[in-house]
Amino acid sequence: MAVQPIDPVRDLEHRHEHLTQLVLEAGHLLHSAPSERTTGEAERRLRACLESLREHLLRHFALEEEGLFPFIRTNLPKKGEHVERLALAHDAICGAVVRLAHAAETNRDADERAALLSLHGRFETAYARHSREEADLLAELARVLDASQREQLAELLRGL
Repeated sequence: MAVQPIDPVRDLEHRHEHLTQLVLEAGHLLHSAPSERTTGEAERRLRACLESLREHLLRHFALEEEGLFPFIRTNLPKKGEHVERLALAHDAICGAVVRLAHAAETNRDADERAALLSLHGRFETAYARHSREEADLLAELARVLDASQREQLAELLRGL
C-alpha cells in the first residue's frame, strides 16, 4: 500500500488549528476569575501558554513567510496583495504576543492586569481577522493547486 503524501495546504490548516487552540487557552487563562489568577500555578500556566503560543506563532509565520508566500507570489501573482496583508498582520500579531508574554511576567497589580487584558483583546481581534483571511487563502489554494504544485509547495516547506 502506497503512503499518501502530506497535503501541504491541509498541513498549514492543521497548524493554524493548533495555534487557535493556544489562543483560546491563553484567553481562558487570562480571563479566569482574579482569585484563580492569584495562585502561583495559575500564573505559571498562563506564562507557559503564552510562551508556547509565541514560539508556535513565530515558527508558523516563518514557514509562511519563507515558504508559502514566495510560492504564492510565483505561482499565483494575483494573490500578491493578499499575501502582503497577511505578512503585515504577522508583524502586528508577533509584536502583540511578545508583549503579552512579557506583560504576563510582570502582571502584579490591578492596573497591570487591566493593561494585560486590553493588550490581549487587541491581540485576539488581530489574530481572528488574520485567521479568517488566511483560511480564505488556504481554501482557495486547496481548490486551485494541482498535484504538481502541491508537491512543489510540500518540498519547499520541508526544506524549512
